[in-house]
Amino acid sequence: MLPSVKENKFYENFNKTAGNTNIKAILKYFSKDIREILEKANLEKIKSLEEIRLRAEKPLIIQDYANEWFIDHEGNITQNVRHSYIVKQQEILNTLELMSRNSIYAFQDEIRNGFITLEGGHRIGISGKAVIENGKIVNLKEFSSLNIRISRAVEGCSLKTLKYITNWKNNSVYNTLIVSPPQCGKTTLLRDLARVLSNGISEKGLKGMKIGLVDERSEIAACYKGVPQFDVGIRTDVLDGCPKSLGMIMMVRSMSPQVIITDEIGDKGDKDSIETILNAGVKLIASAHGYNISELKSRREVLALIEGHVFERYIVLSNAEGPGTIEEVVDGSNMEILYTRKANVKRGISYVT
Repeated sequence: MLPSVKENKFYENFNKTAGNTNIKAILKYFSKDIREILEKANLEKIKSLEEIRLRAEKPLIIQDYANEWFIDHEGNITQNVRHSYIVKQQEILNTLELMSRNSIYAFQDEIRNGFITLEGGHRIGISGKAVIENGKIVNLKEFSSLNIRISRAVEGCSLKTLKYITNWKNNSVYNTLIVSPPQCGKTTLLRDLARVLSNGISEKGLKGMKIGLVDERSEIAACYKGVPQFDVGIRTDVLDGCPKSLGMIMMVRSMSPQVIITDEIGDKGDKDSIETILNAGVKLIASAHGYNISELKSRREVLALIEGHVFERYIVLSNAEGPGTIEEVVDGSNMEILYTRKANVKRGISYVT
Protein backbone atom coordinates (compact mmCIF):
# COMPACT_ATOMS: atom_id res chain seq x y z
CA MET A 1 0.00 0.00 0.00
CA LEU A 2 1.32 3.44 -0.93
CA PRO A 3 1.86 5.97 1.86
CA SER A 4 -0.27 9.08 1.55
CA VAL A 5 1.19 12.03 -0.32
CA LYS A 6 0.86 15.45 1.29
CA GLU A 7 -1.93 17.22 -0.56
CA ASN A 8 -1.52 20.80 -1.69
CA LYS A 9 -2.62 23.11 -4.47
CA PHE A 10 0.40 22.25 -6.59
CA TYR A 11 -0.59 18.60 -6.64
CA GLU A 12 -4.22 19.45 -7.33
CA ASN A 13 -2.89 20.90 -10.58
CA PHE A 14 -0.36 18.08 -10.93
CA ASN A 15 -3.03 15.40 -10.79
CA LYS A 16 -5.24 17.22 -13.28
CA THR A 17 -2.41 17.31 -15.79
CA ALA A 18 -0.81 13.95 -15.03
CA GLY A 19 -2.14 12.62 -18.32
CA ASN A 20 0.38 14.85 -20.09
CA THR A 21 2.99 12.19 -19.32
CA ASN A 22 2.53 8.75 -20.81
CA ILE A 23 4.44 6.47 -18.45
CA LYS A 24 3.99 3.53 -20.80
CA ALA A 25 5.80 5.44 -23.53
CA ILE A 26 8.77 5.89 -21.19
CA LEU A 27 8.88 2.21 -20.23
CA LYS A 28 9.76 1.16 -23.78
CA TYR A 29 13.29 2.46 -23.13
CA PHE A 30 14.02 0.03 -20.28
CA SER A 31 15.71 -3.34 -20.67
CA LYS A 32 13.29 -6.28 -20.95
CA ASP A 33 13.23 -7.58 -17.34
CA ILE A 34 13.01 -4.13 -15.75
CA ARG A 35 10.37 -3.01 -18.26
CA GLU A 36 8.18 -6.02 -17.43
CA ILE A 37 8.49 -5.35 -13.69
CA LEU A 38 7.64 -1.67 -14.08
CA GLU A 39 4.65 -2.55 -16.28
CA LYS A 40 3.33 -4.84 -13.54
CA ALA A 41 3.82 -2.04 -10.98
CA ASN A 42 1.33 0.20 -12.82
CA LEU A 43 3.30 3.39 -12.18
CA GLU A 44 0.56 5.58 -13.64
CA LYS A 45 -1.29 5.34 -10.34
CA ILE A 46 1.48 7.42 -8.73
CA LYS A 47 0.39 10.76 -10.15
CA SER A 48 3.37 12.67 -8.79
CA LEU A 49 6.08 10.17 -9.77
CA GLU A 50 9.35 12.05 -10.33
CA GLU A 51 12.21 9.55 -10.63
CA ILE A 52 13.04 5.95 -11.48
CA ARG A 53 16.51 5.03 -10.20
CA LEU A 54 18.68 2.22 -11.57
CA ARG A 55 21.94 1.50 -9.71
CA ALA A 56 24.21 -1.47 -10.43
CA GLU A 57 23.68 -4.28 -7.89
CA LYS A 58 21.29 -2.07 -5.90
CA PRO A 59 17.48 -2.07 -5.47
CA LEU A 60 15.14 -0.69 -8.13
CA ILE A 61 13.72 2.53 -6.63
CA ILE A 62 10.98 4.97 -7.60
CA GLN A 63 10.17 8.23 -5.83
CA ASP A 64 8.10 11.37 -5.74
CA TYR A 65 9.08 14.61 -4.01
CA ALA A 66 8.56 13.21 -0.50
CA ASN A 67 8.61 9.40 -0.63
CA GLU A 68 10.56 6.55 -2.14
CA TRP A 69 9.53 2.96 -2.77
CA PHE A 70 11.18 -0.29 -3.82
CA ILE A 71 9.75 -2.65 -6.43
CA ASP A 72 10.02 -6.45 -6.11
CA HIS A 73 10.25 -9.10 -8.85
CA GLU A 74 6.47 -9.27 -9.14
CA GLY A 75 6.04 -5.53 -9.58
CA ASN A 76 4.77 -4.93 -6.06
CA ILE A 77 5.50 -1.44 -4.71
CA THR A 78 6.83 -1.64 -1.18
CA GLN A 79 8.91 0.15 1.42
CA ASN A 80 10.56 -3.13 2.41
CA VAL A 81 14.01 -3.27 0.81
CA ARG A 82 14.51 -6.98 1.60
CA HIS A 83 12.49 -8.28 -1.36
CA SER A 84 13.30 -5.54 -3.87
CA TYR A 85 14.52 -6.27 -7.38
CA ILE A 86 18.29 -5.88 -7.71
CA VAL A 87 19.38 -4.12 -10.89
CA LYS A 88 22.22 -5.68 -12.88
CA GLN A 89 24.89 -3.51 -14.49
CA GLN A 90 24.18 -5.09 -17.89
CA GLU A 91 20.57 -3.96 -17.58
CA ILE A 92 21.79 -0.39 -17.14
CA LEU A 93 23.87 -0.68 -20.31
CA ASN A 94 20.98 -2.26 -22.23
CA THR A 95 18.64 0.51 -21.06
CA LEU A 96 21.07 3.23 -22.10
CA GLU A 97 21.46 1.60 -25.52
CA LEU A 98 17.69 1.70 -26.00
CA MET A 99 17.55 5.32 -24.86
CA SER A 100 20.29 6.26 -27.33
CA ARG A 101 18.60 4.27 -30.11
CA ASN A 102 21.42 1.71 -30.09
CA SER A 103 24.04 4.37 -30.77
CA ILE A 104 25.61 5.48 -27.50
CA TYR A 105 28.47 7.02 -29.50
CA ALA A 106 26.03 9.40 -31.25
CA PHE A 107 25.05 10.77 -27.83
CA GLN A 108 28.61 11.17 -26.60
CA ASP A 109 28.43 14.97 -26.35
CA GLU A 110 25.43 14.69 -24.03
CA ILE A 111 26.73 11.70 -22.09
CA ARG A 112 29.98 13.42 -21.17
CA ASN A 113 27.85 16.14 -19.55
CA GLY A 114 26.17 13.46 -17.45
CA PHE A 115 22.74 13.25 -19.06
CA ILE A 116 20.68 12.63 -22.17
CA THR A 117 17.16 13.86 -22.91
CA LEU A 118 14.41 11.60 -24.26
CA GLU A 119 11.45 12.50 -26.42
CA GLY A 120 8.98 14.24 -24.13
CA GLY A 121 11.68 16.08 -22.18
CA HIS A 122 12.49 13.27 -19.75
CA ARG A 123 16.06 13.79 -18.54
CA ILE A 124 18.27 10.77 -17.90
CA GLY A 125 21.10 11.35 -15.45
CA ILE A 126 24.11 9.08 -15.97
CA SER A 127 26.94 7.97 -13.67
CA GLY A 128 29.93 5.80 -14.46
CA LYS A 129 33.69 5.94 -14.94
CA ALA A 130 34.84 9.30 -16.31
CA VAL A 131 37.36 9.39 -19.16
CA ILE A 132 39.63 12.42 -18.66
CA GLU A 133 41.78 14.15 -21.27
CA ASN A 134 43.66 17.38 -20.60
CA GLY A 135 41.75 17.86 -17.38
CA LYS A 136 38.32 17.61 -19.05
CA ILE A 137 35.70 14.86 -19.12
CA VAL A 138 35.49 13.58 -22.69
CA ASN A 139 33.31 10.53 -22.08
CA LEU A 140 31.71 8.21 -19.55
CA LYS A 141 31.99 4.43 -19.60
CA GLU A 142 31.31 1.47 -17.30
CA PHE A 143 27.89 2.94 -16.56
CA SER A 144 26.78 2.33 -12.98
CA SER A 145 23.62 4.45 -12.45
CA LEU A 146 20.72 5.95 -14.35
CA ASN A 147 18.26 8.49 -12.95
CA ILE A 148 15.14 8.77 -15.08
CA ARG A 149 13.51 12.10 -14.22
CA ILE A 150 9.87 12.28 -15.31
CA SER A 151 8.91 15.52 -17.05
CA ARG A 152 5.38 16.96 -16.90
CA ALA A 153 3.50 20.12 -17.68
CA VAL A 154 1.51 21.63 -14.81
CA GLU A 155 -0.64 24.22 -16.52
CA GLY A 156 -1.55 27.14 -14.29
CA CYS A 157 1.22 26.59 -11.74
CA SER A 158 2.78 29.99 -12.58
CA LEU A 159 -0.28 32.18 -12.06
CA LYS A 160 0.45 33.17 -8.45
CA THR A 161 4.09 33.82 -9.25
CA LEU A 162 3.00 35.98 -12.18
CA LYS A 163 1.57 38.73 -10.00
CA TYR A 164 5.00 39.38 -8.50
CA ILE A 165 6.99 39.45 -11.72
CA THR A 166 4.62 41.22 -14.10
CA ASN A 167 4.62 44.97 -14.62
CA TRP A 168 0.95 45.31 -15.50
CA LYS A 169 1.18 49.04 -16.29
CA ASN A 170 3.36 48.57 -19.36
CA ASN A 171 2.55 44.95 -20.21
CA SER A 172 6.05 43.76 -19.39
CA VAL A 173 7.83 41.61 -16.83
CA TYR A 174 10.55 42.27 -14.30
CA ASN A 175 13.93 40.67 -14.84
CA THR A 176 13.48 37.65 -12.60
CA LEU A 177 15.71 34.95 -11.12
CA ILE A 178 14.02 31.83 -9.79
CA VAL A 179 16.20 30.30 -7.06
CA SER A 180 15.53 26.64 -6.34
CA PRO A 181 17.15 23.41 -5.12
CA PRO A 182 16.71 20.32 -7.31
CA GLN A 183 13.21 18.83 -7.56
CA CYS A 184 11.40 21.93 -6.38
CA GLY A 185 9.58 22.75 -9.62
CA LYS A 186 11.70 25.47 -11.20
CA THR A 187 11.72 23.99 -14.73
CA THR A 188 8.01 23.28 -14.53
CA LEU A 189 7.45 26.88 -13.42
CA LEU A 190 9.55 28.27 -16.28
CA ARG A 191 7.61 26.14 -18.77
CA ASP A 192 4.28 27.49 -17.60
CA LEU A 193 5.55 31.08 -17.44
CA ALA A 194 6.57 30.76 -21.10
CA ARG A 195 3.09 29.51 -21.99
CA VAL A 196 1.17 32.15 -20.04
CA LEU A 197 3.31 35.13 -21.06
CA SER A 198 3.32 34.00 -24.68
CA ASN A 199 -0.44 33.48 -24.89
CA GLY A 200 -1.38 36.42 -22.66
CA ILE A 201 -4.37 36.61 -20.33
CA SER A 202 -7.09 38.63 -22.06
CA GLU A 203 -9.41 38.79 -19.05
CA LYS A 204 -6.64 40.47 -17.04
CA GLY A 205 -5.50 42.72 -19.83
CA LEU A 206 -2.14 40.98 -20.26
CA LYS A 207 -1.19 40.91 -23.93
CA GLY A 208 0.83 38.03 -25.30
CA MET A 209 4.57 38.64 -25.58
CA LYS A 210 7.24 37.34 -27.95
CA ILE A 211 9.20 34.79 -25.93
CA GLY A 212 12.67 33.48 -26.77
CA LEU A 213 13.13 30.16 -24.98
CA VAL A 214 16.78 29.05 -24.77
CA ASP A 215 16.42 25.39 -23.84
CA GLU A 216 19.98 24.13 -23.44
CA ARG A 217 19.05 20.78 -21.89
CA SER A 218 15.87 20.22 -23.95
CA GLU A 219 13.83 20.07 -20.74
CA ILE A 220 11.54 23.09 -20.88
CA ALA A 221 9.94 22.74 -24.31
CA ALA A 222 11.16 19.15 -24.89
CA CYS A 223 11.55 19.59 -28.64
CA TYR A 224 11.43 16.46 -30.77
CA LYS A 225 12.57 16.93 -34.37
CA GLY A 226 12.10 20.65 -33.93
CA VAL A 227 8.60 20.58 -32.45
CA PRO A 228 8.00 21.39 -28.74
CA GLN A 229 6.32 18.48 -26.99
CA PHE A 230 5.00 20.80 -24.28
CA ASP A 231 2.77 23.84 -24.75
CA VAL A 232 5.10 26.82 -24.34
CA GLY A 233 2.80 29.36 -25.98
CA ILE A 234 1.84 30.58 -29.44
CA ARG A 235 4.42 33.41 -29.54
CA THR A 236 7.38 31.37 -28.30
CA ASP A 237 10.47 30.61 -30.36
CA VAL A 238 12.65 27.77 -29.05
CA LEU A 239 16.40 27.44 -29.44
CA ASP A 240 17.01 23.84 -28.46
CA GLY A 241 20.25 22.27 -27.20
CA CYS A 242 22.24 25.49 -27.45
CA PRO A 243 24.52 26.80 -24.67
CA LYS A 244 22.79 29.67 -22.88
CA SER A 245 25.65 32.14 -23.29
CA LEU A 246 25.43 31.77 -27.08
CA GLY A 247 21.72 31.13 -27.38
CA MET A 248 20.54 34.25 -25.58
CA ILE A 249 22.50 36.51 -27.95
CA MET A 250 21.38 34.51 -31.00
CA MET A 251 17.76 34.97 -29.96
CA VAL A 252 18.13 38.75 -29.68
CA ARG A 253 19.79 38.99 -33.07
CA SER A 254 17.42 36.71 -34.94
CA MET A 255 13.98 36.59 -33.31
CA SER A 256 13.42 40.02 -31.66
CA PRO A 257 12.02 38.61 -28.40
CA GLN A 258 10.51 40.78 -25.69
CA VAL A 259 11.40 38.23 -23.02
CA ILE A 260 14.06 35.52 -22.91
CA ILE A 261 13.48 32.51 -20.67
CA THR A 262 16.26 30.07 -19.80
CA ASP A 263 17.21 27.54 -17.14
CA GLU A 264 20.14 27.15 -14.72
CA ILE A 265 22.35 30.18 -15.27
CA GLY A 266 25.74 30.48 -13.59
CA ASP A 267 28.15 29.03 -16.14
CA LYS A 268 31.13 30.98 -17.41
CA GLY A 269 30.01 33.51 -19.98
CA ASP A 270 26.39 33.73 -18.82
CA LYS A 271 26.95 37.11 -17.13
CA ASP A 272 28.26 38.81 -20.27
CA SER A 273 25.44 37.40 -22.40
CA ILE A 274 22.81 38.51 -19.90
CA GLU A 275 24.19 42.03 -19.82
CA THR A 276 24.15 42.09 -23.62
CA ILE A 277 20.50 41.13 -23.93
CA LEU A 278 19.42 43.53 -21.18
CA ASN A 279 21.26 46.36 -22.92
CA ALA A 280 19.19 45.48 -25.99
CA GLY A 281 16.02 46.11 -24.00
CA VAL A 282 15.04 42.46 -23.67
CA LYS A 283 13.68 41.16 -20.36
CA LEU A 284 14.97 37.97 -18.74
CA ILE A 285 13.42 35.20 -16.66
CA ALA A 286 15.96 32.60 -15.56
CA SER A 287 16.60 30.05 -12.84
CA ALA A 288 19.62 29.11 -10.74
CA HIS A 289 20.34 26.26 -8.34
CA GLY A 290 20.35 27.28 -4.69
CA TYR A 291 18.47 27.14 -1.41
CA ASN A 292 18.45 30.90 -0.90
CA ILE A 293 19.87 34.12 -2.31
CA SER A 294 22.81 34.16 0.10
CA GLU A 295 24.01 30.81 -1.24
CA LEU A 296 24.14 32.22 -4.78
CA LYS A 297 26.74 34.77 -3.69
CA SER A 298 29.36 32.02 -3.53
CA ARG A 299 29.16 31.70 -7.33
CA ARG A 300 31.19 34.37 -9.11
CA GLU A 301 29.03 34.75 -12.23
CA VAL A 302 25.79 35.02 -10.26
CA LEU A 303 27.30 37.24 -7.54
CA ALA A 304 28.26 39.83 -10.18
CA LEU A 305 24.67 39.87 -11.42
CA ILE A 306 23.32 40.27 -7.89
CA GLU A 307 25.72 43.09 -7.05
CA GLY A 308 24.86 44.78 -10.34
CA HIS A 309 21.14 44.71 -9.46
CA VAL A 310 20.45 42.97 -12.75
CA PHE A 311 17.44 41.12 -11.39
CA GLU A 312 14.39 43.09 -10.29
CA ARG A 313 12.73 40.09 -8.65
CA TYR A 314 13.96 36.96 -6.89
CA ILE A 315 11.57 34.04 -6.42
CA VAL A 316 12.87 31.42 -3.95
CA LEU A 317 11.28 27.96 -4.17
CA SER A 318 11.28 24.92 -1.92
CA ASN A 319 9.25 21.72 -1.58
CA ALA A 320 8.12 22.45 1.99
CA GLU A 321 4.50 22.10 0.87
CA GLY A 322 5.32 20.19 -2.29
CA PRO A 323 7.29 21.27 -5.38
CA GLY A 324 6.62 24.86 -6.35
CA THR A 325 6.30 26.18 -2.80
CA ILE A 326 7.20 29.87 -2.80
CA GLU A 327 9.47 30.54 0.17
CA GLU A 328 9.96 34.22 -0.50
CA VAL A 329 9.80 36.96 -3.09
CA VAL A 330 12.47 39.68 -2.97
CA ASP A 331 12.67 43.05 -4.72
CA GLY A 332 16.06 43.03 -6.43
CA SER A 333 16.46 46.81 -6.41
CA ASN A 334 16.54 47.15 -2.61
CA MET A 335 16.38 43.48 -1.45
CA GLU A 336 13.11 44.19 0.34
CA ILE A 337 11.09 41.05 1.06
CA LEU A 338 7.75 41.29 -0.74
CA TYR A 339 6.46 37.94 0.48
CA THR A 340 7.67 35.22 2.85
CA ARG A 341 5.96 31.88 3.45
CA LYS A 342 7.07 31.75 7.08
CA ALA A 343 5.07 34.84 7.91
CA ASN A 344 1.98 33.40 6.26
CA VAL A 345 2.43 30.04 7.97
CA LYS A 346 2.25 31.84 11.32
CA ARG A 347 -1.05 33.33 10.20
CA GLY A 348 -2.28 29.92 9.02
CA ILE A 349 -2.06 30.70 5.31
CA SER A 350 -0.74 28.10 2.86
CA TYR A 351 0.82 29.54 -0.28
CA VAL A 352 2.06 27.34 -3.11
CA THR A 353 2.08 27.84 -6.86
